[in-house]
Amino acid sequence: MPARGLIWLLLAPALAALAILVFDPRSGSPTTFNGAVHDDNGPVAGAHVRIAGRAELAITDAFGRFKLHPSPGTITAAKPGYFIVTGEAKPSLRLAMKPLPARDHADYRWIDPRPGAQSFSCGSCHEAIFDEWAGSAHGGKSRFGARFADLEREYPDGAGVCASCHDPAPLGDERERSGHVHCDFCHKVAAANDGEIGLTHGRFGLQLLRPARGQLVFGPRDDSPRSENSFSPFQRDSRLCASCHEGVVFGVRVYETYSEWRASPAGRAGTQCQECHMKPTGRMANLAPGHGGIERDAKTVANHQFFDGSQLDMLRREVNLTLETTRDESAVRAIIDVRAGNVGHRVPTGSPDRNLTLLVEAFDAGGRPLASTGGPRLPTFVGEESRAGRVFAKVLRDWQGHRPVPFWRASPEFDDTRLSPGATERTEFVYPREAVRVTAKLVYRRFWPDLSRAKGWKDDAVIVAEESRITR
Repeated sequence: MPARGLIWLLLAPALAALAILVFDPRSGSPTTFNGAVHDDNGPVAGAHVRIAGRAELAITDAFGRFKLHPSPGTITAAKPGYFIVTGEAKPSLRLAMKPLPARDHADYRWIDPRPGAQSFSCGSCHEAIFDEWAGSAHGGKSRFGARFADLEREYPDGAGVCASCHDPAPLGDERERSGHVHCDFCHKVAAANDGEIGLTHGRFGLQLLRPARGQLVFGPRDDSPRSENSFSPFQRDSRLCASCHEGVVFGVRVYETYSEWRASPAGRAGTQCQECHMKPTGRMANLAPGHGGIERDAKTVANHQFFDGSQLDMLRREVNLTLETTRDESAVRAIIDVRAGNVGHRVPTGSPDRNLTLLVEAFDAGGRPLASTGGPRLPTFVGEESRAGRVFAKVLRDWQGHRPVPFWRASPEFDDTRLSPGATERTEFVYPREAVRVTAKLVYRRFWPDLSRAKGWKDDAVIVAEESRITR
C-alpha cells in the first residue's frame, strides 16, 4: 500500500469524528452536514458533493472534506476520472471513490438502445429520451443508407471514412450500416484524441473507454446516483461534436460546422453546441421515471432530438427575410435582406446537399408573372427554371466544372454563398413598371432537387420565411 494510503488509514478515525451534524441550538435541527471523500491513496480534493437532484453543491477541500445542508435524499460524490459514489447523510460519513479503468476494451459489446432489446437497454428506462433520439438524425432519421450505397458503389475504399461518423458503433455485422449514432457510443466517449480536427473522423477522433465487464456511462451530471456512472464535463463540450461535424474528406473540406462555430459570436463567447442543440424542452423532469430516476428541474434536462423544437422551428426563428419595394418612372425595384441571427454556424451547415433558396416573383394587375429585368437568377440545378433569386449553399463541383456533385466526386474548390452568423445579405431585383405585387420566400431543402428526383424522393422543400408587398 502507498505511504499516502497508510497515513490516510491512520487518520481516518480522527477525520470520521469530524463528520458530525451541527445543530441549531434554537431549534435542535441540523443546519449543516460535514463529511469526507477519499480513494485508496487518500483524500480526494475537488470532488463535487451534493444531494442528488438538488442545486446546492459542495466541493471537497485538500483534505477531502465537505459541508452540506442536510436534506432527504442520496448524497453523491463525483469527479472526472472516477465512478460516482453515493451514501446517506449520517454522522461519520466517508465516501470512498473508485477510479475508472485504465484502458479501453475494444471487445466490449455495444448496448442496443431499443426498449427490451437487451437486459440493459437504454430505452427500457429512459423512454422519453429514447423517443427523442429515435426521431433525430442520430437515431437514423436520415437518408444515409441511400447515399452510402452510392459511395460504396463509386468509391468503395472510402466507405470506412463515412461509417466512422454515421455508424461509429455497429450493433451487429459491420457490413450492415444502420446510420445510427446511438446512446452507448456517445456515453462511452472519455475525451478527444490529439491531432488536427477534421483530418481524423468520427470514432477515430475520440477516446473511448469501454469496460472489460459491467458498465461505464459518461454523463454531464455530477449527481447521477448509479454506481456505473461517471461525471464528465466533456459531455457538454463542443469538442464532443467536432469529430463528426468537421471533416476534410478525400481532400475536400466537406464539413465545417465546428470551425464555423469557433469563428462565430457564439463560439467566441464560449456558448457550446449543446446549449442550443440540446436545449431543455421543459417537458421532462425525470430521466428514468419508475426506474430509479429522481425528480429534477425540467429546465435542466437536455433534449436528445438535437433541435430546439425542430430544425424548421430553429430556422424560422433565426433566419429573417425583409422585403421593401420602390417604384420610379421606369421600373419597380425590390430590395431584399436575408439575415442569419443568433446562430453558431453558417446557414445551412453540415452536408453540402443542404440548400436555402431565395425565390423572388412579381405579378401584374391581372396576376400574371413578370420576368425580372435586373438582379441575379437562380442556377438551373436549383430546379426553379432560372427565375429571379439567390441560392445560399456550399456548392461542390467536379474537375470538369459540373455542379453540384457529391463530395467523393468533387475537386477541392467550391462555391460558398451560405449565410454567416449576424451578417445580412442584401440583393436588389428589378421588374417592369407593370408590377403591382412582389413576393419573396426562402425555401430550405436537405437535398438538391435533381438528386431527389433521381432517387424518387418526395421534394422535401419547406418555406422558412415569406414576404409580399404591394408596390407603390
